[in-house]
Amino acid sequence: MSSSLGGEEEARRLVLAYQQYQAQADAIVQQISLTQVTADGLNRALGAVEAMEKAEEGQEMLVPIGSGSFVHARLASRERVVLNVGAGVSIEKTVADAKEALNTRKADVAEASKKLNEVLSKIDQEMQKIQAILGEYESQMQQQQGPGSGQVV
Repeated sequence: MSSSLGGEEEARRLVLAYQQYQAQADAIVQQISLTQVTADGLNRALGAVEAMEKAEEGQEMLVPIGSGSFVHARLASRERVVLNVGAGVSIEKTVADAKEALNTRKADVAEASKKLNEVLSKIDQEMQKIQAILGEYESQMQQQQGPGSGQVV
């Protein structure tokens, strides 16, 4: 009977570990989603800078202001771009420097996403191991309770 209690305790411990892994996996999936949103924004910014390079000064264009909304504007200069550098601070850069900064950020976001996917994969492997062990415990419990044991299931 004591071995049965030890098995039940171990099964509870494994279920708790599984739940913790699941919570971690959910948080990582959210982080991966945020990195994708960031990468999409960086791609749009790079596309806008490249389009600006090809435009003529004084050319009228639509400028996105967020939420799928745009304003009409005239391009005053195709030489300078204002970039957010964090903490509410923006600086003016040349087009080449802006593209380099955006590409660097894009590479950093891609690397972070790759690392998050690797961690998620490891968590998934651990969860599968726990599922296998719990499946073995369940099989053992069913065998111990066998049809002739007289116990009601």
